[in-house]
Amino acid sequence: MRFILLTIFLIFLTSCQSEKPVPEGQQDSPAEVIQPQPTKPAISDDNRYPPAPNLPAPPDTLKIAVISDINGSYGSLYYLPSVKAAVQNIIQNHYDFVVSPGDLVAGQKHGLNYDMLWKTFHYEIGDVFFDNNLEFIFAPGNHDASAYPGYEIERMAFARAFENRHPRAPLIEGSRFPFYYGVIIRDVRVIALDITRPIHDSDPQLDWLENVLNAPVTPRATIVLGHLPLSPVNLSQFWEVASSQRLLRILQRTPNTIYISGHHHIYYPGHIGELRTIAAPALGAGARSLLGAPPVTGFVQITIPPQAPPQVTALVAPDFTRMIDIKTLPAHLVLTDREDTGMAEYIMEMMDNSVNTNNL
Repeated sequence: MRFILLTIFLIFLTSCQSEKPVPEGQQDSPAEVIQPQPTKPAISDDNRYPPAPNLPAPPDTLKIAVISDINGSYGSLYYLPSVKAAVQNIIQNHYDFVVSPGDLVAGQKHGLNYDMLWKTFHYEIGDVFFDNNLEFIFAPGNHDASAYPGYEIERMAFARAFENRHPRAPLIEGSRFPFYYGVIIRDVRVIALDITRPIHDSDPQLDWLENVLNAPVTPRATIVLGHLPLSPVNLSQFWEVASSQRLLRILQRTPNTIYISGHHHIYYPGHIGELRTIAAPALGAGARSLLGAPPVTGFVQITIPPQAPPQVTALVAPDFTRMIDIKTLPAHLVLTDREDTGMAEYIMEMMDNSVNTNNL
């Protein structure tokens, strides 16, 4: 009984305290409590990702799709809807061929079923392109065939996966498909390099590359695929670059060359000196942010007219009808000279950041 009376008393006391009037000027004001601080107006998605142009191209213009980093998490046999939608978009819009700087499967972890990873890739991606008469030229990524010690089994599985799946176009002499190799497709020379980790100037594939690029051939353009970029695009992956000044010199003295990289999962079209570069966005999992801008999932379209510079557009998932407005990207990305590495200063700069479709 005492417990019941004590409980009733406490309830009464609490209700009296809650009804005590609040002094003048101290009442809660919802407007005052949640009043936000003034901020810089955000760029809307409509402005950041305007509709992609759909203008008729001049006759004999080549249209090339670039898909990169299409893998999921380690060991995943699942490709995101963005990847499958991009494959269908590429087929339906009659691209001439497809290239990739790598990360086609979710490897680089011990104990994975690499053969099943590649079987799934062929079923979902590679064979779909092949069945639709689309040549697919790719470079190995670190999740496909890492060159770091301890991943020899993964590299063997990569070679085995393409043992009977060579490109239709003849391989350039000296190619070591599928690690580094070259083909010519409709007057465009396409070269894939094995850059899944930083490489040395003495790497034998650079001897081969130099011989190929010095050959008496004048293609409409040369596209070189390497998984790692020549200069950092994502600051959190500052050291994950090709790191070969010899590679840079070879590419810079070859006219009409575009170097396409992946790995950093960020889109940036630019140039280092006279060398045109494209850092491709991730089409699969793990899109990353460039200097605070929202992460973007998508693929890149390159158009090469017969007598004009190539143009590049990044098309944004899910339906690829919008593009990244390059006016929202920084005009320069700079790697300053570091005495501890001996690396020269690389300045990656957009060739023209005043238009939406970038003239490389």
